[in-house]
Amino acid sequence: MAGPAFDQWISELGLHEVDDPGIGKPVYRKPFGGKITLSAELEEQISASLRGARDRRELPRAKLSRLLGLSEQVYVRYEKHVSRLTVGRLIHLCEVLGAAPEEIIAPAAIHLWGETEAKADLLLASIEKLRTFDEETLRDVFSLLGRLGDSE
Repeated sequence: MAGPAFDQWISELGLHEVDDPGIGKPVYRKPFGGKITLSAELEEQISASLRGARDRRELPRAKLSRLLGLSEQVYVRYEKHVSRLTVGRLIHLCEVLGAAPEEIIAPAAIHLWGETEAKADLLLASIEKLRTFDEETLRDVFSLLGRLGDSE
């Protein structure tokens, strides 16, 4: 299974080649609002989201780090964007904070939720609302969405 050609893939996804000093070689990224966010800025935004999520829950670093099985000094490195989070650590953080992944990731990569900031905000608000529904209501909403999709 060969898939699309390299240049075709880049074109279809709207990617642009950038030299990202945080990576050390050219990479392909998707611009949002005419701007491409480099890896260092993404890491900084994720760190700020993490700090914000912890602050909103009024959870001291010492307690959170203990829940994660880390020393406070190691955890602080994530909030100060000295150390990069692994996906596994991000999942664990979401578990112990009671946070949706969107709360941590979306501020850094809003373009993953919509082509415009308004659409992304609407989708994120919809996801947040959907999380509050019981299973039966969620099935009803899903059924309605399916019918709406069929009518187009």
